[in-house]
Amino acid sequence: MKERPSLKVYLLSKLRQTFETAKIKRRLAEFADDSFVRLGYLPEKMDGLGKILHISDTPTSMYGYLARTMHRVNPSVVAHTGDLADDIKLDMYPAEAGRYALAAGRLINILLAPHRKVLIVLGNHDRADLLPSLPPECSVHEGTVEVKLLGANFRISHYAEKIMEKPVQYNLFGHDLSSRSFLDGEGRYFLNGIEAMRLIDPSADEIKTLAYPKSANGARMMRAYRPK
Repeated sequence: MKERPSLKVYLLSKLRQTFETAKIKRRLAEFADDSFVRLGYLPEKMDGLGKILHISDTPTSMYGYLARTMHRVNPSVVAHTGDLADDIKLDMYPAEAGRYALAAGRLINILLAPHRKVLIVLGNHDRADLLPSLPPECSVHEGTVEVKLLGANFRISHYAEKIMEKPVQYNLFGHDLSSRSFLDGEGRYFLNGIEAMRLIDPSADEIKTLAYPKSANGARMMRAYRPK
């Protein structure tokens, strides 16, 4: 006759099975998360506390991805270097003003969060008069702005040539790829927000790169993305 296990052995067995099940579920979740990142549906998870996220030239098709980025990274500051709805070219199609206003309002709502500062420098496809009423934690600027963010000096503009005039420690721009990102001989960063999103940690003097979705550049050029 088979001996019945003691209560202690029985409980230990059940506990082991529970932990093994939890471990399998965790591994499956990690595998799924990594797969979604590799496919371009999700950005990498990063700790954005005490850091600045730089983005630029954001077409409306990217907004869902940006919402997931804000959730997974949760930066303390977002710096946007212009063209809030980059697939709506207001300077070429002024009749799209209504569509732009709705899109820009949607994007700003995505970027805003409690205890987060949002700084926007307008691009050539933006119009300040079409933006919604903004809370104090969100500031909008035209031209070039110099500001201290999390203890570091930033010079921010839509155009690369504007930040080259009087560069500081961190210099952020967008607009096009005629000027690429680089670090100069004096340790000053020049970052093009079209190339990628960048998470800047001034306290550690560290910059991490987050990829845009694969459709981003095509959408910026008003072309549909077709996977290879």
